Amino acid sequence: MYTHPVTEPAPLTAGVWQDELLVLTTAAGATGVGLRTGRKVWQQPDAAGAQAVLPAGDGLCFLASPTEFLWLAPGDGTVRHRVRYADQFPGVPNLRVATLTGRSVSVVWFTGSHTVTVKAPKPKKGKKPGKDTQVARAYFFAYDIVRRKELWRIAVPAGRAPGTPAYRLTAVRETDVVVRQDAATLTPADVTAGKGKAFFRCFDRATGKLLWNRQFGAVTPGGAALGDEEGRLYGAVGDDLQAFETATGKPAWTLNGTAASVFGTPVRAGELLHTTNRNQEVGAVERATGKVLWRRSTEVPLGGNAPALALSGGGKTLLAADLSQVTAFAAADGRRLWKFQDVGVQEPGGATVQVPYRVLAAGRTAVVQRDRVFYAFPVE
Repeated sequence: MYTHPVTEPAPLTAGVWQDELLVLTTAAGATGVGLRTGRKVWQQPDAAGAQAVLPAGDGLCFLASPTEFLWLAPGDGTVRHRVRYADQFPGVPNLRVATLTGRSVSVVWFTGSHTVTVKAPKPKKGKKPGKDTQVARAYFFAYDIVRRKELWRIAVPAGRAPGTPAYRLTAVRETDVVVRQDAATLTPADVTAGKGKAFFRCFDRATGKLLWNRQFGAVTPGGAALGDEEGRLYGAVGDDLQAFETATGKPAWTLNGTAASVFGTPVRAGELLHTTNRNQEVGAVERATGKVLWRRSTEVPLGGNAPALALSGGGKTLLAADLSQVTAFAAADGRRLWKFQDVGVQEPGGATVQVPYRVLAAGRTAVVQRDRVFYAFPVE
């Protein structure tokens, strides 16, 4: 167990490095915590505000901050390499970068934007000159964090002011990657064009070329969605979960829910898909057919969002985290293994924590976070 000091800023994000180190980031820097001991190993103020923690080649820990990429030595937190956006990405001065879209092996994808001045057209004779305008230009990038090299960038439509369209990774396939724009960064024109439904974009992994931009059924901009390597996309539609073939946009199967079930983001596990919904149920279905193999309740009172799912590194344990607890199930048959709730603030008059539990799974360890407190559990 590790408690982040109340004298320091609250954690912004957390990541597990190589099943050995828990790395926390705050507005003041990054902290390394031994995954086996729960003891603080180092602090690095240069990583202030970092919003992603990932393993990188040569035994380094990669962090993305608001202004630069950093590679830290996991043993003592020293900065081995740093790449400032202003230096690494020529042609886009004052680049504003959104939260990383996602990664695959050594490649990360992210969006960024900058503001350019568009000169007013030359006025006609006898007319007053117009005013120059400030316009946001946005791009989607692919970057290799091992070679520390930009692979490609492609211009994309700008998002809501100040202009960066945050993308969320939906699927990584052999030759392409599918993303969806975060609803909070859609412009009013984007919202109008979507008519309540989400657009998904598919880019070529080698070149960044846009391959298609389409909608799937009635999947909304904020609804749960996940894709797989075989070309299917699973999305929450009303009370149900639907599977679509991305090549055609046609539905493949529908998993019917119950009134107000509202499915959350599922998790892939081999040929299975683990599901979650607002009725506090988790389960497993066949990815190809939607056939239900099992479905169990977390036994948490109804209300709130669907539990967030995480699958252990060994693939045998499914962990469901919500506002009340973490519930562990046997992934194969849904047997309930254990539940966990922390004790909260022990001091009299202490504030009640109102944030949900969060689970990070890596190797044979699951880290449970609730606000400033972290617990490590052995899992299979």
